[in-house]
Amino acid sequence: MEMNEDMVMMRDGRMMVVRDGELMEMEEDMTLLDGTRVTMDGTIMMTDGTTRTMMEGEAITMDGELMDMEAVEDEDMDDMEDTEDMEEMEDMETNDDIS
Repeated sequence: MEMNEDMVMMRDGRMMVVRDGELMEMEEDMTLLDGTRVTMDGTIMMTDGTTRTMMEGEAITMDGELMDMEAVEDEDMDDMEDTEDMEEMEDMETNDDIS
């Protein structure tokens, strides 16, 4: 999952929303695509009626998939490293073509 995917997260004790890659504070309760409701205090009301409170560092996608932000950030770092490796290889190929 990429950080630019839309999601709601608990960060520094506040509910935050990522929309189009932009992080902003949550301004109102939200209903996700699967019908799950997320409130400004971090309460999640699932479609089956169960409720729970988001913990620091947790996120939920607009599809209702719960995840740990640490895992998402690790995945993003891996993607960045892969991109840097590809750029290095391309630079090396360019240098070989010049020689």
